[in-house]
Amino acid sequence: MSVSVFIVGSGLMSGCSSSQPQKTYYQLPVLANLIPSLEDKLGAKHERQLWIKRINLSDYLAAPGIVYQTGEVSYINASNHLWASPLQQQLQQILISELSAAFPHRLVSQQELEKDVDALDITITAFHGRYDGQVLIEGYWTLSNPDRVIRQPFNLNLKQEKDGYSGLVLTLAKGYSQLAKSIARQLSL
Repeated sequence: MSVSVFIVGSGLMSGCSSSQPQKTYYQLPVLANLIPSLEDKLGAKHERQLWIKRINLSDYLAAPGIVYQTGEVSYINASNHLWASPLQQQLQQILISELSAAFPHRLVSQQELEKDVDALDITITAFHGRYDGQVLIEGYWTLSNPDRVIRQPFNLNLKQEKDGYSGLVLTLAKGYSQLAKSIARQLSL
């Protein structure tokens, strides 16, 4: 008798849990084309290392939920639309991929493997969608090495092309790819 009560009780509990909204997880896609050349496959000598030292996020962006601005001064951190892995980690991996594609003869990594490397820090203060259909990516990056320090702000404002959180994530990925290409252009000067 206790087994049948357990089965009935389990059925009721599972019925109740199905009425809760389902959590959806999102991963930013890597948009860079990373097809290594034959020279890269054979281990050609790399130029000076580019170390992606740190990606800093404003506190409100470090939570697992995707951020959406609902009004002039109000934000929500979604509880059912979550990053599949920490946003900071995704942004660092994408930046390494994008800059590796832009600089095929440089070793771009998240670890300092040589001495006197170029170290890149990025601080992101906005990485979210907004009530008016705009997507914001703001902050600044700093490149430092023994010879110089460069600090450059960035402010991207893109129109979200598709509705919903999937559309927001795709627009954020597009904007972040644009940011990485902009950083690459400025580093090559």
